[in-house]
Amino acid sequence: MRAIGAKIALLLVCVALGACGEERPRALRNTGYSDRCADFMRLSFPEGDIEIKQSEARISTTAGGDLGLMIVDVDGIRPKIPETGGFLARAVSARCRFENGVLTDFRWTKGPFR
Repeated sequence: MRAIGAKIALLLVCVALGACGEERPRALRNTGYSDRCADFMRLSFPEGDIEIKQSEARISTTAGGDLGLMIVDVDGIRPKIPETGGFLARAVSARCRFENGVLTDFRWTKGPFR
């Protein structure tokens, strides 16, 4: 009976240690607002191969007058897409809205389709 208990305890320790090497997804890491918005832009169009060219963050106030609102604009290009013609846009942009550090709005402002 003790041998079974020891095997179960060893199994639980192995399972717990096995998860220690896992990295958190980039979107969930402790990064800045611009990086988080760029990550969400890439995640929302996974096969897009988007290269970030510019990002801008602005601090604003919430409806209650608090300084907890951050608006982030991110611009990028998709180098594999030709500049003229086609269904897919080469230049893409997105806007993220963070309230107290939580993403509350994400929208494409340019692209990914024409």
